[in-house]
Amino acid sequence: MAEIMNLIDLPTGQLGEIVELAAEHQHDIFQQYGADKGMSVVVLNKAVDWLVQIGYNQVFMAKEHLSRIKVRTV
Repeated sequence: MAEIMNLIDLPTGQLGEIVELAAEHQHDIFQQYGADKGMSVVVLNKAVDWLVQIGYNQVFMAKEHLSRIKVRTV
């Protein structure tokens, strides 16, 4: 079974799947980034704001948001 971790801990280039969004921030994360359970995710670049691909969209995310998204490796 795949390991579940925070998105902030997903290694660069590793394909993951979103399995959980922090309940209190679920609506905001969906509205800002289009992220939802079951979507694929890849960390493309780690910097001040991380470049993350969610589905087909590439977005910059602050570290505080990354810790609110749980993923599993695929």
